[in-house]
Amino acid sequence: MTTTFKFTTKERYENFYNNLHEDLTDQDPIEQILQTEGLATMISIRYKPNGWSTDKALKIMECMLYLFQDYEKYEECHSIITAWPELKINA
Repeated sequence: MTTTFKFTTKERYENFYNNLHEDLTDQDPIEQILQTEGLATMISIRYKPNGWSTDKALKIMECMLYLFQDYEKYEECHSIITAWPELKINA
């Protein structure tokens, strides 16, 4: 399956992915994201931290969407698409 980026780039996603795995070498990055209150909230409802633009939130959420897809965490993918419908790719 080809990854189609709407709000970020392949390079930014790869940077996000690599940094996440460097920072959490001995931990499951998915569990760490789901245990981070602000990120967990952004996954389940349309929430932006104070000072964040919608564009910034969409870029971060798109990176997380593809991260969850790579880890086959499809319930989280569904939650993100429900909260952030702009990220849905129409085939």
